[in-house]
Amino acid sequence: MNSTVGAISTVALGAVTLGAVALVLHSAPTTPPTLVATVTGATSTTPGVTKTATLDLSTYPDSGAITWRRTNGGVGPHPDWVSYGPSTVLQVPAHTLVTVTIKQYDTAETIPNPFLAAVHGTVGGTETIDGKVVPGIEPDQVGHTFTIHNYPSVKQDPLFVSVPLPGVPDDAEPADGSDYPTPHVVTFQFVTGSAGTYAWNCEFPCGENYAGFGGPMSSYGYMDGTLKVV
Repeated sequence: MNSTVGAISTVALGAVTLGAVALVLHSAPTTPPTLVATVTGATSTTPGVTKTATLDLSTYPDSGAITWRRTNGGVGPHPDWVSYGPSTVLQVPAHTLVTVTIKQYDTAETIPNPFLAAVHGTVGGTETIDGKVVPGIEPDQVGHTFTIHNYPSVKQDPLFVSVPLPGVPDDAEPADGSDYPTPHVVTFQFVTGSAGTYAWNCEFPCGENYAGFGGPMSSYGYMDGTLKVV
């Protein structure tokens, strides 16, 4: 994992002050496409929830797998930057139980803030890793996080979800027919409220400069993006 460890998100009164949000995000060379969640059905099992939907993502140790960045046969700028894919602009329905599946291909280090090694804001307060339901992972097993939060000073339904993603072994060999090792498969669920626009990002300082929150961490479309609830 490309990591410059040093920035620690501050936990105060049970909340996280998210370090990456303080940075000015730089525009990516092209705008990420919108990845729309797949509506899978209707439900009335949870009060106020009317739909179910799924969203599939991956995290990579480089951006070579992200097709929207490819131009003229290349992989775009910063091919060695860690990246989420296939996009970081996500759209989910309002009042919906959303099931997220993330394939995690990157390696792990120790996350500076152990609060972020635990699961927060999901249904049941858990995630499922390779079929095993857990409330979090050890701080030295974290590869990235998937963290959703409100923009500052925006009046909309609150939404805070943070899920740690375990890293693959440093010596993992590429899987057959792939440039990447066999990933950890992480699934979790959260519930959306009314329409709104939220920020989401990785809260592991896995970039460069700015105590680990530069590079892919502060460049829109790599390790951060937007969640649109519509």
